[in-house]
Formats: sequence, structure tokens, C-alpha cells
Amino acid sequence: MRSRLFFLFYNFCTLLLFSFLVAGCAFFGLGGAQTPPATLSGNAHFTPIDVVAQQVLMNIHEHGWNPRAVTHGTTVTGGLFTNWKMDNPSVTNAMGLGPSDETQSRHDPQVDLLYLTSLTDYRQLHPQDHAFDSDVSRMTVTVISDFASYNLPKGWIYFYLLRNGQLLNNATLVNVAHGVAQRYYTNWYNAGVGAIYYNKHKPVTYAPNMSLEAGVALIDAGMRWHDPAWIDAGKRAIDHVLAFALDPHYHLFYNNMTVNAQNQDQVLNYEAKPSTQAESSWALVFAYNLTHNQHYLDVAGQLLHTLWTSGLWDEQHGGFFFAIDMKKHELLANYKETRSQSAVLLALHYYDQIRPQQFDAQMQQLMHVLTDHFYQSTYHGFFYRMTPDFHVYVSKPGDGIGVEDFFTTEAMGGALDALQRTELHN
Repeated sequence: MRSRLFFLFYNFCTLLLFSFLVAGCAFFGLGGAQTPPATLSGNAHFTPIDVVAQQVLMNIHEHGWNPRAVTHGTTVTGGLFTNWKMDNPSVTNAMGLGPSDETQSRHDPQVDLLYLTSLTDYRQLHPQDHAFDSDVSRMTVTVISDFASYNLPKGWIYFYLLRNGQLLNNATLVNVAHGVAQRYYTNWYNAGVGAIYYNKHKPVTYAPNMSLEAGVALIDAGMRWHDPAWIDAGKRAIDHVLAFALDPHYHLFYNNMTVNAQNQDQVLNYEAKPSTQAESSWALVFAYNLTHNQHYLDVAGQLLHTLWTSGLWDEQHGGFFFAIDMKKHELLANYKETRSQSAVLLALHYYDQIRPQQFDAQMQQLMHVLTDHFYQSTYHGFFYRMTPDFHVYVSKPGDGIGVEDFFTTEAMGGALDALQRTELHN
């Protein structure tokens, strides 16, 4: 395992050797704050995105593992910290009013999966670099444990488990993905109305983006494991969301829906967040790839276009604001979430695989925003959110942790996955 000193020395040397290439970084829409292109392990071309990825992965490697992490409420399994203070990584898992002993064992399995995905992306781009092999092994075991009995209708979980299993040639991960899809159908699909609901809630609720993701997951799993009932359920679930959860004025999905006793869909939350629109878009792109239903692709493209015409995109500073309240016609612009930028970049990437070059400029803008503004180049990480002009966000009393100069494993994993996938051809 390379030491951090080696990485710093290595980057310093490559900076001297390749400084004449700094101007070429502008082609990527990335600022001069990043290390210029170099070579990694003597083979792969090392782009500015690769520099960010390597530095953030090393940060997580050094500071992210929490041996006290508890999974399923009672079992100490180990896993990643939720966050740590940017300039003092010993201050971890700050939640509510700040770090405390009570928060140190808390653990979100989703961030483990995002970290494994970022590691897998990095391995695909740099197969000769073995600096993170031990992390890949540990996180593979951790993710298998995290999701062996996972039972929530979040369709992206299925696709991330499946992709990691395929790229790492790990049959157990693929089997875990199969089990997750099976529970989407068995526990969350309502065949009477053809929808995927949070049916344990009273009243019944669903998030349109998650229902779309779970629907396309069922289509994919049904085709992969030859189950026509899953395929039919997935199609019906997608069509249900398209029929009831898309705002006719904004052409964006509502944040949450509820279903009354008469099985009538009603809007529960009128907010439209860039992250949820992006997740809905890539789910529909996936559904188009599987079914060739042109309507799915049309709506996916419409969502992406609308993100830039709705006021959500900040024309002055760049980046997406938090949300629009589509009932009050009000822009919610107090801060910008890292995950929104990452999710939209990923959605643009998937759409580009089907309709190339339509969003090239927007992809470059987002890569620039993520690497030059959201990325903290001194300490190598990403915050959960920032002010509209990219300063450390300070939350109001009772609405956060105060000064939010904490790196979060969710933001880092999501940003690295989106950035690296722009360099991968799926």
C-alpha cells in the first residue's frame, strides 16, 4: 500500500514534469487548482479528474473507516463514518448539534456502496494501480453484509450492487442484487394499482424517482432472471409514476406522493430537486434501453432540458440550487447540494450514451463546478452542501450541525462515481 507521503511526492514530481500541459486542462473545463495531466503507474493517462479521484479515495482510505459502526441497529460490523471535520478528521459523525459519543456507531450502508462503486470505477480506469486493493476487498465484504437482507424500494441499490458484482467478477454481489430485486416485487409492489409504494407508511407514500428506479430494476432483473411477472410489474410501476407524479406546468416530478384509501394519487410534497429529477431521468433512460419505449426517452430528455430552463441552474455562479416549490412557484436557493450536481452529471452521461452531444456544454459546466468549486483541494473532499457562491454553509440552530466544514462519505462517493463515469464508456 502506498503511503500518503508517496502520493504527495508523486504528485509534486508530476507537477514539475508536466507543468507545460496546464493549459490543456481548460479543454476539460477544469480550473488550474488541479494537478495537470500526468501518467499513473507508467501506463494510464492521468487526467485532472483522476487526480481528484485519487486524492479523495486516499482521504477516505485514511480517515473513513469506522470499526464501531453498527448495522441493523445492533450488530457491530464496521463501515464508513458519515462525516469528519475537514481540517481535523478525528472529529467524526457530527449530527444534530455536533459530534457526540451517541453518534459514533451510526452507520449508513448506502455510503459503503458508494465508496465501493468509486473504487470499482477507479480500478476500471487504472487497472495497474493497486493502491486501493485492500479497500476493495474490505468494502466488498462490508457491502455484501450490509445488503444481504436489504428491504427498501430504492432501485439504484440494485443497479449499483449488480454493476459492482459484474465488474469485480463477484457472484455473491450479483446474487445480493437479485435478492434486493425480489423484495422490490414481493414487499413493495401493489399489483392492484400497478405501483411501487412505501406501503408500511400510513397513509401510503412513494417518491417518484425511487419508484421509477425500482420499476426499471424489476424490468432488468426480470429479463436477466427470466421472470415475466417482474417485467410486467416494472413497466406498470413506471407508467403509473408518469401518469400521476409529473407536474403539468413545470414538467418535473414531485418530491413525494401519497395514495388515499380509494387508491387515488395526491401530491404530498411539491418540491422539485435536481437530484430527484436526475435519478428519474437515468431510470427512464435505462427503461428505454430495455423496452425501446420512446416515451421513456422523451421524458428523460425533457427533464434534463428543464433543469436548465426552470431557474434551478445558477446562471451567475454555476451549479444547481436546492429545489423549486412548484406549488408556490418559489426557488429554494439558500444552498447547493453536492449530490444534485453529481446526480445530474451522471444522468447527462447516461443520456449521452443514447443521444450523443446534446448536453456536452452542460456536462462540461458540471464537471467544472464539481472539481473547481465543490471540491476542497487543500484537504481533498466534498461537503454535503455549500452556499450559493461556494463557501462553507452555516446551518441555522436546530437545522444542522452549524458550521458544515465536514466531509461526507455520501458526497464524496457520489461525486467520484459521477466524475469517473464520464471517463468510462458503458
